[in-house]
Amino acid sequence: MATKTLRKRTASDSGGPASAREDDASNLIKSPALHEGLSFIRKNLGKGGGYDYWADVPTGGSYGPDTEIGQRLAEEFIAFIGKYHNVGNATLLGSIMLAMEASATRGHKIGFMNTINKYAMAGGYVSQMPHDPTKQTPDARPHAVIKLEGLLQEAAALLRENEDLKIAQVALNEHGIHTMYKMPGFRKPDALRDKIIAYRDGLRAFREMPIEMFTRENEDQIAADMYEKHEDALREWKGAAPSREGAIEALKLLTEIDIFTDDFRLDGSLAQTLRLSALRYLEGLEGMVA
Repeated sequence: MATKTLRKRTASDSGGPASAREDDASNLIKSPALHEGLSFIRKNLGKGGGYDYWADVPTGGSYGPDTEIGQRLAEEFIAFIGKYHNVGNATLLGSIMLAMEASATRGHKIGFMNTINKYAMAGGYVSQMPHDPTKQTPDARPHAVIKLEGLLQEAAALLRENEDLKIAQVALNEHGIHTMYKMPGFRKPDALRDKIIAYRDGLRAFREMPIEMFTRENEDQIAADMYEKHEDALREWKGAAPSREGAIEALKLLTEIDIFTDDFRLDGSLAQTLRLSALRYLEGLEGMVA
């Protein structure tokens, strides 16, 4: 469809006035040669020509630096196709991915695709926005409920800003307010929190391993032993977070990891588990500010 539209807009279409054809042709975006526009693409010399779509990309020596290199090159790619959004560049990502599969490190792949996914998520979010984003839906809740919500949010902010008060929870009902204080040295058992901490520690250790310790034969097993087993345990979690701390850790993990990096499976089950565990904990508060 896009190619047919493009053909209709070129000067080869003799169906309209020459001036109109010239104006349409001038609106087409001309892209520079790929090896001139992107630092990681090289033009092949000799017979056959074509491009090497992942050429001379350095390695940082370990997983973490390599992900940063992948992220930087993805930003370069996004800027390029944003500036030169023509039909020819619409298939460029596929060629890059095939080349990466052959020569990029795991860190390169994860960093690059994680960044691409962020932009895809932004585009997907925009595509789902209402047709008239300026039109606001009036809040149909009673005035008392709206006012009470504001007061509860203010109370929660006061607790966050004054941790020295050692207040764990404030329970509110029609008879008044009940305050519960933290007991020094007490930590409520929370299996979800412990799984998240184990996953985070394992992933951090994996990223900090020197790249020379990885081979094609052992890379997947190392990842499985260090953090993927904890990731699988998280995916199997059902129900609410057992504690406020567990709910906070679930939300923190959503913000501090890149879901495309660490939730590579198409079903998105890790992200869904984290969201639902925190949501179900909050739904169970029933008017309490924690």
